[in-house]
Amino acid sequence: MTDRVNAYQSEVLNSVSRRSFLKTMAAGGAVVGGATAFGSLLVDPFAGASAARRGGDLTFARVADPQTIDPSAAIDTESIWTCLSLYECLYNVTADGHRTTPWLAVSYDISQDQRAWTFHLRPGVKFSDGRPLDSTDVRFTLERALKGPNSYILSAVNAIDTPNASTVVIHTAHPWGPLLGDMSMYSNAILPNNLRGATAAQFFEHPIGTGPFILESWTKGQKLQMKRNPHYWQNGKPYLDSVTLLTVPDDNTRLLQLRGGQADIMEGAPYSSIAALKSTPGIDVNLFKSSAVSFIAMNEKKAHFADVHVRRAISYAIDRATIIKDVLFGHGTPAASFFSPAWPFYQANTPKLWYDPAAAKHQMAMSKYPKGFKTTFALASGDNLNGTIAQIVQSNLSVIGIDVAIQSYDPSTLATLQSSAHYDMSPGLMTLDIGDPDENVPAAVAGAYGGINSAYTSYNSAKVLQLTHQSELTVATAARAKMYARIQTIVAQDCPFAMLYYSPYPYAQQSKVHGFKVPPTGAYHLEDVWLS
Repeated sequence: MTDRVNAYQSEVLNSVSRRSFLKTMAAGGAVVGGATAFGSLLVDPFAGASAARRGGDLTFARVADPQTIDPSAAIDTESIWTCLSLYECLYNVTADGHRTTPWLAVSYDISQDQRAWTFHLRPGVKFSDGRPLDSTDVRFTLERALKGPNSYILSAVNAIDTPNASTVVIHTAHPWGPLLGDMSMYSNAILPNNLRGATAAQFFEHPIGTGPFILESWTKGQKLQMKRNPHYWQNGKPYLDSVTLLTVPDDNTRLLQLRGGQADIMEGAPYSSIAALKSTPGIDVNLFKSSAVSFIAMNEKKAHFADVHVRRAISYAIDRATIIKDVLFGHGTPAASFFSPAWPFYQANTPKLWYDPAAAKHQMAMSKYPKGFKTTFALASGDNLNGTIAQIVQSNLSVIGIDVAIQSYDPSTLATLQSSAHYDMSPGLMTLDIGDPDENVPAAVAGAYGGINSAYTSYNSAKVLQLTHQSELTVATAARAKMYARIQTIVAQDCPFAMLYYSPYPYAQQSKVHGFKVPPTGAYHLEDVWLS
């Protein structure tokens, strides 16, 4: 999701209006691609796991403290990744980020009319208090999530049945292609029915989940400690006795802790330090493929940016190679699509409006502003990465007559300017949390439908909106792929964003750490980690 979606999700994503609109679409016959009843039972993802050493305590230096450990309320990445060590979903995202795989459910069936999804729960799963998971826990969780800030992800759901302890039937108002992806959403991680009779405040002091770890203590702003869940359903896992998540916002401090042995893993290794870390004995560096997409949003409420030729000119004028070299130290690739290559349905042949000064000048000549204009680039104070990018963009755009003034604001002020369309240009970032692009597409490019006016650009394409609806109302994968390919082509040509780059997740760790892998969603599986 976009960082700005993260910050404002509860107020801008209106699941009620979204559901109403889609009911109308479905009634009008907008469903494309008709799959019949079928089931899914994928290969056991745990088969053939290699032997690993049990025991040990892992210390993990992260950039921020989680804001909450209530999965339905989580909107920041540290909360999301922490929650997924304590609780789990019916389905999970595959290692490549492109699909979903059974997790707390082992399979599903879909009805002939594609409006009833029957999930079969994995036998033998227990919560951390030793009680077995059953269908009432799933129903309670999803009904609770429908009242939370991430309720938009369940916007198609209109009823949940529990015919027996091991079966959950989710009824949708219309065929809903993203449902499996929705079941892998962190906000739908399963909690015990009725929170075991506790209030939310009481429950999340000592939460109960099916995840590999149990919360032991949390000193907010400093560290969160977890211990092994003795009832965890994956045989032999987790390998670790405990995990301590340290909150260490300063890059240099995290580096010192890693090099000094106070931290076993560091999150967010600075790109400038990658080369030195790679040559440090006892330290391993990983640049994991991510779902992150970086871009510059252009506010079409402003007259200059309402002109598609101006937007295209800006995209052609930006020297992405220099940005990747000077800002990412070579650790990135130019972006054309607003889909990352790590997203499902990414289209590699999306039109590329990349650095081409002649094309930039030609587009400016075709615009209403052939002699250029003055504009501003708004970013958060202290954002050194985007500050450097802004300087490069400032220099690039001067060549085509656009005079850019860089303006810094505190993050809350910047967010207000973006959400109220009182900015010209501003940096943006999108990541994907599930194995389906529908988490982002409505908010990113489908106008008012997504709730944030196409990532606050006010971009509005009737065709993109129609295709977005159709992709949601379609279950057949091949048909959805064609729709998303068309969406990526249209958006690239309309250029609401000046796409910049795709970048990896940079992590560094002690060589004694094994099994630590980060999927494109960023939600790592600490149950797989062990120490030699």
